[in-house]
Amino acid sequence: MLKNILKIVFLGVIGFGLLIYLTADKLKNENENVNKSGELSLSGIPKFIELVGDENAIPSNEVLKEGTKTLLIVGNHDSLSVVKDLKKYYEINLPYVMVANISNAPWFIKKWAIPGKLEELNKDSNIPLIYDTDGTVVSALNQFDTTKTSYFAYIISEDGKITNIYNGKVKEDAMEGSMSEEEKKASLKPLVDLLN
Repeated sequence: MLKNILKIVFLGVIGFGLLIYLTADKLKNENENVNKSGELSLSGIPKFIELVGDENAIPSNEVLKEGTKTLLIVGNHDSLSVVKDLKKYYEINLPYVMVANISNAPWFIKKWAIPGKLEELNKDSNIPLIYDTDGTVVSALNQFDTTKTSYFAYIISEDGKITNIYNGKVKEDAMEGSMSEEEKKASLKPLVDLLN
Protein backbone atom coordinates (compact mmCIF):
# COMPACT_ATOMS: atom_id res chain seq x y z
CA MET A 1 0.00 0.00 0.00
CA LEU A 2 2.75 2.47 1.00
CA LYS A 3 4.70 1.51 -2.13
CA ASN A 4 1.73 2.41 -4.35
CA ILE A 5 1.26 5.77 -2.63
CA LEU A 6 4.95 6.59 -3.09
CA LYS A 7 4.72 5.64 -6.78
CA ILE A 8 1.71 7.93 -7.24
CA VAL A 9 3.45 10.81 -5.45
CA PHE A 10 6.64 10.28 -7.47
CA LEU A 11 4.75 10.17 -10.78
CA GLY A 12 2.77 13.25 -9.75
CA VAL A 13 5.97 15.21 -9.06
CA ILE A 14 7.46 14.10 -12.40
CA GLY A 15 4.25 15.04 -14.22
CA PHE A 16 4.10 18.44 -12.52
CA GLY A 17 7.75 19.10 -13.44
CA LEU A 18 7.08 18.18 -17.06
CA LEU A 19 4.01 20.44 -17.10
CA ILE A 20 6.12 23.38 -15.92
CA TYR A 21 8.93 22.67 -18.37
CA LEU A 22 6.74 22.09 -21.40
CA THR A 23 4.42 25.05 -20.86
CA ALA A 24 6.97 27.72 -19.87
CA ASP A 25 7.23 30.48 -22.45
CA LYS A 26 10.58 30.69 -24.15
CA LEU A 27 12.33 34.07 -23.96
CA LYS A 28 12.54 35.67 -27.36
CA ASN A 29 16.17 36.13 -28.28
CA GLU A 30 15.52 38.78 -30.85
CA ASN A 31 12.94 41.46 -31.49
CA GLU A 32 12.57 42.35 -35.16
CA ASN A 33 12.08 46.01 -34.25
CA VAL A 34 15.46 46.40 -32.53
CA ASN A 35 18.06 48.22 -34.56
CA LYS A 36 20.72 45.63 -35.46
CA SER A 37 23.48 48.23 -35.16
CA GLY A 38 23.18 48.07 -31.39
CA GLU A 39 21.47 51.43 -31.08
CA LEU A 40 18.32 51.12 -29.01
CA SER A 41 15.34 53.40 -29.44
CA LEU A 42 11.70 53.78 -28.50
CA SER A 43 10.75 52.50 -31.94
CA GLY A 44 11.80 49.01 -30.77
CA ILE A 45 9.49 49.06 -27.74
CA PRO A 46 6.16 47.26 -28.29
CA LYS A 47 3.24 49.54 -29.17
CA PHE A 48 1.19 48.21 -26.23
CA ILE A 49 2.31 47.31 -22.71
CA GLU A 50 0.72 46.02 -19.53
CA LEU A 51 1.09 48.00 -16.31
CA VAL A 52 0.87 46.35 -12.91
CA GLY A 53 -2.55 47.13 -11.48
CA ASP A 54 -4.23 47.83 -14.85
CA GLU A 55 -6.63 45.35 -16.41
CA ASN A 56 -5.98 46.28 -20.05
CA ALA A 57 -2.89 46.93 -22.13
CA ILE A 58 -2.17 50.59 -22.82
CA PRO A 59 -0.19 52.32 -25.58
CA SER A 60 3.47 52.35 -24.55
CA ASN A 61 3.81 56.01 -25.57
CA GLU A 62 1.56 56.94 -22.63
CA VAL A 63 4.36 55.91 -20.28
CA LEU A 64 7.52 56.09 -22.41
CA LYS A 65 7.13 59.44 -24.12
CA GLU A 66 9.36 60.79 -26.84
CA GLY A 67 10.41 64.33 -26.02
CA THR A 68 10.82 63.51 -22.32
CA LYS A 69 14.11 62.34 -20.83
CA THR A 70 13.21 59.27 -18.76
CA LEU A 71 14.99 56.76 -16.55
CA LEU A 72 13.98 53.18 -17.36
CA ILE A 73 14.96 50.43 -14.92
CA VAL A 74 14.63 46.72 -15.70
CA GLY A 75 14.72 44.32 -12.78
CA ASN A 76 13.27 41.34 -11.01
CA HIS A 77 11.36 41.23 -7.72
CA ASP A 78 14.35 41.59 -5.34
CA SER A 79 15.98 44.43 -7.27
CA LEU A 80 12.69 46.23 -7.96
CA SER A 81 11.86 46.21 -4.24
CA VAL A 82 14.92 48.44 -3.76
CA VAL A 83 14.74 50.50 -6.97
CA LYS A 84 11.12 51.53 -6.34
CA ASP A 85 12.35 53.61 -3.38
CA LEU A 86 14.89 55.61 -5.41
CA LYS A 87 12.98 58.88 -4.86
CA LYS A 88 12.59 58.06 -1.17
CA TYR A 89 16.36 58.20 -0.67
CA TYR A 90 17.44 60.73 -3.30
CA GLU A 91 16.06 63.78 -5.02
CA ILE A 92 15.53 62.71 -8.63
CA ASN A 93 13.92 65.16 -11.03
CA LEU A 94 13.88 62.64 -13.85
CA PRO A 95 10.67 60.62 -14.33
CA TYR A 96 11.29 56.90 -14.19
CA VAL A 97 9.58 53.70 -15.18
CA MET A 98 10.30 50.17 -13.98
CA VAL A 99 10.05 46.95 -16.00
CA ALA A 100 9.41 43.60 -14.28
CA ASN A 101 11.71 41.17 -16.05
CA ILE A 102 9.67 37.99 -15.47
CA SER A 103 9.42 36.51 -18.95
CA ASN A 104 11.30 33.30 -18.03
CA ALA A 105 8.86 32.32 -15.28
CA PRO A 106 6.47 29.41 -15.97
CA TRP A 107 3.10 30.55 -17.36
CA PHE A 108 1.04 29.58 -14.30
CA ILE A 109 3.41 31.51 -11.99
CA LYS A 110 3.03 34.55 -14.30
CA LYS A 111 -0.76 34.24 -14.19
CA TRP A 112 -1.32 33.46 -10.50
CA ALA A 113 1.61 34.38 -8.30
CA ILE A 114 3.56 37.21 -9.90
CA PRO A 115 0.76 39.77 -10.51
CA GLY A 116 -0.22 39.81 -6.82
CA LYS A 117 3.41 39.98 -5.71
CA LEU A 118 4.12 42.90 -8.06
CA GLU A 119 0.97 44.76 -6.99
CA GLU A 120 2.03 44.36 -3.37
CA LEU A 121 5.55 45.52 -4.25
CA ASN A 122 4.28 48.62 -6.07
CA LYS A 123 1.27 49.50 -3.88
CA ASP A 124 2.81 52.52 -2.13
CA SER A 125 4.59 53.75 -5.25
CA ASN A 126 3.41 56.03 -8.03
CA ILE A 127 6.15 54.75 -10.36
CA PRO A 128 4.74 52.97 -13.44
CA LEU A 129 5.69 49.28 -13.38
CA ILE A 130 5.52 47.44 -16.71
CA TYR A 131 4.48 43.79 -16.43
CA ASP A 132 6.58 42.34 -19.25
CA THR A 133 4.92 38.92 -19.46
CA ASP A 134 6.22 37.85 -22.85
CA GLY A 135 9.61 39.57 -22.68
CA THR A 136 9.05 41.95 -25.59
CA VAL A 137 10.20 45.03 -23.67
CA VAL A 138 13.39 43.44 -22.33
CA SER A 139 14.22 41.89 -25.70
CA ALA A 140 13.78 45.34 -27.30
CA LEU A 141 16.50 46.46 -24.89
CA ASN A 142 18.67 43.44 -25.78
CA GLN A 143 18.48 42.48 -22.11
CA PHE A 144 18.33 38.76 -21.33
CA ASP A 145 19.66 38.59 -17.75
CA THR A 146 16.82 37.50 -15.44
CA THR A 147 18.86 37.32 -12.21
CA LYS A 148 16.54 38.38 -9.41
CA THR A 149 19.17 40.53 -7.69
CA SER A 150 20.26 42.48 -10.79
CA TYR A 151 18.85 45.66 -12.27
CA PHE A 152 19.67 47.55 -15.44
CA ALA A 153 19.25 51.30 -15.80
CA TYR A 154 18.67 53.02 -19.14
CA ILE A 155 18.19 56.64 -20.13
CA ILE A 156 15.63 57.41 -22.80
CA SER A 157 16.70 60.71 -24.35
CA GLU A 158 14.32 63.34 -25.73
CA ASP A 159 14.90 62.05 -29.26
CA GLY A 160 13.88 58.49 -28.27
CA LYS A 161 17.35 56.93 -28.11
CA ILE A 162 17.89 54.44 -25.28
CA THR A 163 21.27 54.03 -23.58
CA ASN A 164 22.26 51.57 -20.85
CA ILE A 165 23.98 53.67 -18.18
CA TYR A 166 24.31 51.33 -15.20
CA ASN A 167 23.99 47.69 -14.12
CA GLY A 168 23.47 47.20 -10.39
CA LYS A 169 22.93 44.47 -7.83
CA VAL A 170 21.07 44.14 -4.54
CA LYS A 171 21.25 41.49 -1.82
CA GLU A 172 19.44 38.19 -2.26
CA ASP A 173 15.94 38.25 -0.66
CA ALA A 174 15.86 42.07 -0.56
CA MET A 175 12.09 41.88 -1.00
CA GLU A 176 11.87 39.87 2.23
CA GLY A 177 13.88 42.47 4.15
CA SER A 178 17.49 41.25 3.87
CA MET A 179 18.69 44.84 3.32
CA SER A 180 18.64 47.71 5.79
CA GLU A 181 17.58 51.19 4.72
CA GLU A 182 21.24 52.25 4.70
CA GLU A 183 22.20 49.30 2.47
CA LYS A 184 19.40 50.10 0.04
CA LYS A 185 20.45 53.73 -0.16
CA ALA A 186 24.12 52.76 -0.64
CA SER A 187 23.26 50.29 -3.42
CA LEU A 188 21.43 53.04 -5.36
CA LYS A 189 24.07 55.74 -4.89
CA PRO A 190 26.27 54.79 -7.91
CA LEU A 191 23.21 55.13 -10.18
CA VAL A 192 22.26 58.49 -8.65
CA ASP A 193 25.84 59.73 -9.08
CA LEU A 194 25.59 58.95 -12.81
CA LEU A 195 22.30 60.85 -13.08
CA ASN A 196 23.69 64.04 -11.52
